[in-house]
Amino acid sequence: MQEHFDLKKIYRLDPPSFALLVKQIKNLLPKVESGEIEAFEVNLDTMRVKGDLAVIYRYFNIPLIVISENPDLLRRGVKAGWPYVRIPQNMELTAEMKNLIKNKKTTILGEN
Repeated sequence: MQEHFDLKKIYRLDPPSFALLVKQIKNLLPKVESGEIEAFEVNLDTMRVKGDLAVIYRYFNIPLIVISENPDLLRRGVKAGWPYVRIPQNMELTAEMKNLIKNKKTTILGEN
């Protein structure tokens, strides 16, 4: 997987629910296939219902970047196997989180 994306080709999603996240990704798949979008940045803070985040990654098999201001939500995204995480500038990573990121082979992208 690539570690650097064209910032213009990262599409941010702020879904209110798990079901709408799936629907948004499905609707944008043609843009992924055409190369207009390289990755989705998903803000977990906006979602009421989180669902199984691993299912989304396995089903769509496209680069997903988890973002959140909440360390527990970031941890959920990393545990689900999402390949990228964007850590807020003001957030300190715990030793547990650093270890989880390393073990899951998740790439940390620049801060929010």
